[in-house]
Amino acid sequence: MLKKINIILLCGLICGCSFWQNSNSQTYWGQRYSSSYNANVPAVSSTDYSQVDLGHTNSLRVAMLLPLSGADAAIGQDMKNAAMMAIGDINNNNLVVQFYDTRGTGSGARVALENALNAKSNLILGPLKAEEVSAISAETRSHGVPVVSFSTSPSVLQEGVYSIGLLNDEQIKRIVRYAADHNRRRLAVVLPDNSSGLNMFKSVLAAAQKYGVEVTKAGFYAPSAMDFTSLVTQMTASRSGGDLGFDALLIPESGNRLKAITSMFSYYDVAAPDVLFMGTSVWANTGLSKETELYGAVYPLMPLSRIEQFTAKYNELFGSRPNSLSIYAYDAVAMASFLTQSDKDELAEQIVRSQGFSGMSGLFRILPNGFNEHGLDVVKVTSEGPQLIEAAMQQFYTNSAYDENWSANSAYMTMPQIYGKSPETLRSVLNIVQ
Repeated sequence: MLKKINIILLCGLICGCSFWQNSNSQTYWGQRYSSSYNANVPAVSSTDYSQVDLGHTNSLRVAMLLPLSGADAAIGQDMKNAAMMAIGDINNNNLVVQFYDTRGTGSGARVALENALNAKSNLILGPLKAEEVSAISAETRSHGVPVVSFSTSPSVLQEGVYSIGLLNDEQIKRIVRYAADHNRRRLAVVLPDNSSGLNMFKSVLAAAQKYGVEVTKAGFYAPSAMDFTSLVTQMTASRSGGDLGFDALLIPESGNRLKAITSMFSYYDVAAPDVLFMGTSVWANTGLSKETELYGAVYPLMPLSRIEQFTAKYNELFGSRPNSLSIYAYDAVAMASFLTQSDKDELAEQIVRSQGFSGMSGLFRILPNGFNEHGLDVVKVTSEGPQLIEAAMQQFYTNSAYDENWSANSAYMTMPQIYGKSPETLRSVLNIVQ
């Protein structure tokens, strides 16, 4: 069924394959004022190419690998919807996008990739999960086909296998920089004791080193924990003259676990303005407008205006709110449309162009090592919802603000006080020389 799409995007205008660029060569994309798409385009799930449109010789053939069946099918369908929305908006005759079902598994991703390569795809968008990306990366690299995935797991990213998703690393850098700019230079952090928490701890150490902040305390908890009495008691017990030893506290959690942690700190009189509570974008998944102990707390977020615009348009078309990953599916397709201007042999160079792109998720660029950077707002928790207090950057001024492949081996670091985990074990895991 054909649906009409009528909206003016903040990020510019594309008609067919014509692009408008500003004086800083920052690429923008937008929409045809009256374009259409077929929301019922099927996904290819077997070696049957009767449904595959190979386009003409100059077409950029793009395969989007999504979990359209299995446990993650609802997420995959939302992302497919967003991708179809982008296809209709852009209406680029040189862009051919075909969807392939990964079933949300590594084996399914390998089958999807085989079909995509047999269909002569030039670019892979997706898959979603680290397991799926890991399952296809060797094959895509051997064929010289770039992958722009939606996974944010650092372990699977490398040259030729990129992520467009919002990484914990860049969020932590953004919020630690905000803390430093506002003279909060003694940081405590509370993290899950798993691989994600360890990666975030490394990012905290790197960001602190970069922006002149001292990490004074770090607490680790079991990922399934809901009782934080012991951990918070330990972290707040050693007060010298009422001084906690930190003036900023980072808690990259969400939902009831976030509320349980912050309530326990509040019980021990850890509160604003003495301590600035900080989070990551996962806070947006938790209703915080009634959490009085978090009023004034801050976290990074994709530009609010863009999120609201994308959400309203998606809801108008599909009658529901999109999941938080759908916006990246839209931007991945829009980026692919820009790439139709390039020679197919130069796709990798254009994907990592230093100027980056501006899309529904705001300003972003993909880095040669697979990681990325986004322009992020900083918002404050209020009773009326998130309030913008520091807008995202409008362009990238340097080659990269990212400390590529940071390793604790690169510096002799002073470890903070560690709670809930053996300091020796932590140093060994991170390979930090004390």
